[in-house]
Amino acid sequence: TAGAPDVSNWTYDIGNGQDGWGNNELQYYTDRPENVIVEDGFLKITAQREAFSGSDFTSARLKSEGLQEFTYGRFEIRAKLPQGVGTWPAIWMLGADYQTNPWPGAGEIDIMEHVGRNQNEILSTLHLPGNSGANGISEETTVPTASTEFHVYTAEWTETQIRFYVDDEIFHIFENNDSTPFNKDFFMILNVAMGGNLGGDVEASFQESMMEVDYVRVYQRD
Repeated sequence: TAGAPDVSNWTYDIGNGQDGWGNNELQYYTDRPENVIVEDGFLKITAQREAFSGSDFTSARLKSEGLQEFTYGRFEIRAKLPQGVGTWPAIWMLGADYQTNPWPGAGEIDIMEHVGRNQNEILSTLHLPGNSGANGISEETTVPTASTEFHVYTAEWTETQIRFYVDDEIFHIFENNDSTPFNKDFFMILNVAMGGNLGGDVEASFQESMMEVDYVRVYQRD
């Protein structure tokens, strides 16, 4: 449905996270249609260069926290990524107990991360105690048309494994067990960050770019 994302599924993080959401990012997240809108059948998250509330960039971060939360399942997201050095789009999940079990204790499942300076590289990463930040458990794969064509980014999450795919081609397997944080409810997050620890310096010519999402589908056993 054209307009704002469905409020029964999505809410927002608003602001700059005081210190760039812990990653020294440069954007201010809003819920304005300039940054997030459903249009032409796609969800569009647009990062743009503009002075706004003390930041030099705006963007959006949607989350299903408190609305749609899941333990295990197959998660498929069909998306076309932004481009431009300094962009940092992500499709990821965070442990729903993060407020009482602070990160990385709550766990993080990064289904897809991409940075504009590595245009053809897609990452998937698990963050958990002992493997957080730059020490996350990560694999990469090459997607030459990540920003010009839609691709399906998938995580299959069970009690024993988390498997990551691009267009049904597997490239990362994590062995899950009862000692990890990955055996409880998580919620989905979609965002485009700018700069930061992973995004790096933003090229001076950057003005705006968007991540387009065709669908988010979750499959679970009855």
